[in-house]
Amino acid sequence: MQKQLVITVIGADKPGIVEVLAAVINREQGNWLGSAMSELAGQFAGILHVSVPDQHYGRLCEALVNLPDLTISFAEGTTHVEPPHQLMMTVTGNDRPGIVHELASLLRQLNINVADLTTGCEPAPHSGAPLFYAHALVALPDGLALETLVSALEALSDDLVVDIDEDVGE
Repeated sequence: MQKQLVITVIGADKPGIVEVLAAVINREQGNWLGSAMSELAGQFAGILHVSVPDQHYGRLCEALVNLPDLTISFAEGTTHVEPPHQLMMTVTGNDRPGIVHELASLLRQLNINVADLTTGCEPAPHSGAPLFYAHALVALPDGLALETLVSALEALSDDLVVDIDEDVGE
């Protein structure tokens, strides 16, 4: 039997962290199924999805926790069924404090689950002013019209632009 394991990793960024993680997972018979990793403010931050045979679970966890200079945590996962209606959307607008909170609150109010979220700021092309962006894979509840979502997001601010990149659920 296989256990599904979600692993979070954080530590000072340096070359070789991914290789060390991959070597330990491979040595303990784990299968690296997916991950998201970034350097943020000088720190390496990662989240991994690994499957591992039951008999290797304890050894894998122990080996990872004993890696030097990394903080590791675990959560057991479950088999996941993809929701029937997912969208990939991009929201852009002038950066300001609270913008992520506003977006997250609106999505919760509409009962929209966020499956994947990437946010950031970059200089606007002509002015250089900070431009916020969010790329999100979201699962829409049954009965919520796409137009309702777009209108609600655009109503948050005059400068927000919403692009639906792909309907991945159909």
